[in-house]
Amino acid sequence: MRPSAAETARTLARGRLPGLVRFDDGLLGGLPVAGLQHATDGLGRPLLLAPAGEELATRLARTEGPVRLSLSVDDVPPRLGAPSLGRVRIVGDLHPVPPAETREAVLEYAVSSADPDLFDVGDRVAIHRLEPSRITLNRGGATEILDPAAYAAAEPDPLHECEQDLLHDLADHHLAQLEDYLRRLLDDPGAFANGSPQAMRLDRYGIVLDLSPAAGSGERRRWMRLEFARPVAGQHDLAHLLHPILCAHRRCDAEEE
Repeated sequence: MRPSAAETARTLARGRLPGLVRFDDGLLGGLPVAGLQHATDGLGRPLLLAPAGEELATRLARTEGPVRLSLSVDDVPPRLGAPSLGRVRIVGDLHPVPPAETREAVLEYAVSSADPDLFDVGDRVAIHRLEPSRITLNRGGATEILDPAAYAAAEPDPLHECEQDLLHDLADHHLAQLEDYLRRLLDDPGAFANGSPQAMRLDRYGIVLDLSPAAGSGERRRWMRLEFARPVAGQHDLAHLLHPILCAHRRCDAEEE
């Protein structure tokens, strides 16, 4: 099993990655979200913080009613040469969060991103919600229009925020065990004689591995996806799931003695 398009879109939009806001009239061209932080609520609707004096707050103060805009977020692969998850683009109308819903919106924002500006919401910072009317995911040059209900029902990947650290840990501390496991899985004792496999992506459903030989060998790049027996709930659950995989050989038994 692999992440669905809706799950991938929710993961990208969550607020862990920088994004870009564009207004329909094109006057601002593109406004980096680094200057106006974003996250998503429990239904995946983007929440934008607009600190007083910044460009978005100034623009909203001059406009009556909702503002039509889009939020685009590109994946940032955790390792050089790793495949990208793509780009999510959410188009819709931006509305101020009503006062009666502000506390809940702040709490939902904090779940995605604990931004210090949240303490100033209602004072010098305003919080707005983007109501999606069109959601697309571009992967590998192909654009898919997502069903809004499927997007709202999907969950962001729980490993995304720590993916890079987990991949580094596999490379630094468990490469020998992973290589041994793959040799037995492929039934090829001579596999990887010209270079060790590298874990390049990690999600709740599995690991994407680069099985390419050493640079300069002239052989084609080979990819493999190692899928878990079940989706993992988080980093702690992942450790329990990987332990029998990485310690399936007698080497682990010897280390424990």
